[in-house]
Amino acid sequence: MSMLIKTKGIVLHEMTIKDNDKRIILFSKEFGKMVVFANGAKKAKSPLLAGTQPFVFGEFFLYEGKSSYTLKQVNIDESFYELRQDMETLAYGQYFLEVIASVIQEMDANPELLRLLYVSLMALKHQIVPTAVLKSVFQFRSMNMLGFAPDLSGCMECGQAEGLFFLDTKGGIVCSNCVSKDKLISMDALLVLRYMQQAPLKTLYHFKLSDKLFDEIKKPIDHYFEHFVTGEYKSLDIINIL
Repeated sequence: MSMLIKTKGIVLHEMTIKDNDKRIILFSKEFGKMVVFANGAKKAKSPLLAGTQPFVFGEFFLYEGKSSYTLKQVNIDESFYELRQDMETLAYGQYFLEVIASVIQEMDANPELLRLLYVSLMALKHQIVPTAVLKSVFQFRSMNMLGFAPDLSGCMECGQAEGLFFLDTKGGIVCSNCVSKDKLISMDALLVLRYMQQAPLKTLYHFKLSDKLFDEIKKPIDHYFEHFVTGEYKSLDIINIL
């Protein structure tokens, strides 16, 4: 007899199979990425219909088979329905889901990354910060959970902790005395990066950032993130034209 397990998670992707069934990609707290089959979930009266859509966060009850999982029940905590009502929030939300789906592994739990995804979607839903800022914070903080967090304590070459710095993909910052580079970041910008890296997740997006400081850190964050997290994300095509 198949074992019934339960796990908290977020639906990253759904795909129709046959006529009325679905296959979903679930990011679960205990098991990382899971491929789950939901029989009859496409039917209008199916109790699984609402709980198998992207963005849904809740408690999932699954039958564990020899090589796959089958969904029995979903208790929805948050559907993030509002994200689907606006093209901009939908595109940014889909970007978060696409990134997570590309970096997590099956049966490799990463509960902190799941929490980051959840608080990021909540911040997007409630429009706590501008969407572009939200994306940069998500990118930079996710480096912590993926093992690529840069050392921001001081210059990797000489140890200097104040001045102008370059965010180096070798894993930290280098001061302007040790490297000749464009796109150096100021101490104020470095303090913002330290906040993004260290703030408790529950308050991660509760800060104000001037346009000037954001312009200063956006490209270095993009460059650092894209160096470690490669992939083609369809949602970026929409974000780039918004």
